[in-house]
Amino acid sequence: MNAPVASRQESDRHERKSWLKSLFARPEIGPVGVMLLLFGMLGYFSIPAGEFSLNPFAGEGFNALGIRNNLRVISQLTIIALGAGLLIIAGEFDLSIGSMIGFAGACMAMILRWGFSIVIPYLSFEGGLHIEFFTLIHIPDVSPLGAIGITLCFTLFFGWLQGFIVVKSGLPSFIVTLGGLFFLRGLTEVSLRSFNHRADQVKGATTVTEIPDLKNIINLPGHGEIEREAAKALPEADLLALMKDVPADVIASIAERLAYTYQRVADAKTGIIATKGVKPLERALENAIESGNEFMVTTIRDKIANFSIEPVVPKTVTDADVARAYIDSISSARPVADFFGGDILQPLFDWLYFPIDWNTNNFGNQFASGLYSCVMISLILCMVCYVMLSKTQAGNWIYSTGGNITAAKANGVPTNKVKVCLFIFSAFCATVFAACQVFEVNTADAAKGNLKELEAIAAAVIGGIVMTGGFGTVVGIVVGAFIFGLAKEAFFYIPGIDGSFYRVFLGLVIIASALLNENIRKRIMGAI
Repeated sequence: MNAPVASRQESDRHERKSWLKSLFARPEIGPVGVMLLLFGMLGYFSIPAGEFSLNPFAGEGFNALGIRNNLRVISQLTIIALGAGLLIIAGEFDLSIGSMIGFAGACMAMILRWGFSIVIPYLSFEGGLHIEFFTLIHIPDVSPLGAIGITLCFTLFFGWLQGFIVVKSGLPSFIVTLGGLFFLRGLTEVSLRSFNHRADQVKGATTVTEIPDLKNIINLPGHGEIEREAAKALPEADLLALMKDVPADVIASIAERLAYTYQRVADAKTGIIATKGVKPLERALENAIESGNEFMVTTIRDKIANFSIEPVVPKTVTDADVARAYIDSISSARPVADFFGGDILQPLFDWLYFPIDWNTNNFGNQFASGLYSCVMISLILCMVCYVMLSKTQAGNWIYSTGGNITAAKANGVPTNKVKVCLFIFSAFCATVFAACQVFEVNTADAAKGNLKELEAIAAAVIGGIVMTGGFGTVVGIVVGAFIFGLAKEAFFYIPGIDGSFYRVFLGLVIIASALLNENIRKRIMGAI
């Protein structure tokens, strides 16, 4: 007779578990495994064809430029995934994130280019009934901080409005924010076409260009504020005058670095010329081998073995070259623009170039100047969100609001305020994302942010967020963003596979993650 199987008790979930069981009960463990797999794929498949290396940094995916570009994509996605993920933990969705990015970018770009005005419409009867506008305030030159501040007034208000409608009307956030998606996208396109056109045009473009490169405006002694490239184009006499007050050790360091760069460029050119010279001999050798002419084979091989060319002479370092390199090292006069659109860790990347000799491209020049500032911004937001979610009462309120809103209300949790604040935070993240894009590339487009709301939600789900709310971590959101960003790159390097196959992969990962997350949630809650 079979012994009865003991049924699972509610108290079982409170028993002490081994570290291994606790580890595999974490919702991030599955995504971390997928992330490591993608790291390996990107490192292996990005190595040039015909080469073998066990070093993952030998390929294009993890060279200096690959790290710079990959972390940019991952960091920008992390910024908006944090806003979407925390809102999902609280049991709500925001489908307007993508449109909010386009709207915020357009606001900043228009303010930076044409200034900011407050106008009052009124009815006029002169020449017939029509509407005219009275300009109450006009600020022609708005600083980057002012442009971001004004934009935040619009975006945070719209985030508050969506949250207010959701909590007061009881409508699903899916429907409310879907309406916000269409409203903001249409408002952005209408606004751009209205303002962004010449007098002889009926409709304008939905792209704003010709925004000054504010992050590269410097304060040059004797010339005032000037763009970096314009400063480097000054007459040689002005450049030499600039270096009179520069310390001798700084000049010597710059000259040494330039000499190294010029030597690397010369060596790269020598290698390219040698390769071009050997190729005809290699083709002749192949023909000789096919024809079976042993004498020609031996002769051509001797020529290849003894082939040599005169090395390219490196360029001489001039005082003007040193001055231009010094201008590149001058800090921006617009720190806010540089904070959002500039680079970080430049000294580290300079050191990796000289003397480490790793951050170097095929032509001998420095590959990457540093990491995009959005990497730093995403790290700051991650730290703030982690502390708030795991170390404060506000984090408990977020989890309880999404886990069981009835019980949360009964225990005095201000669930409505929690949801409204998270809608505002989602709008804030979208605005930060837009600011990074505007100050990086100095343009804005109504199409910016298209489908980003779905990518943000997908990254959150892949990272362990349960769609029903009440479950998830900041670490998981970051891991989900890494998976999304790495998959977009890794599949483009796999030979014989269409790069768009990464969408198929992500689709399967999203479904598998949702099933796994729900299973883990039930185990933690004692439902299974």
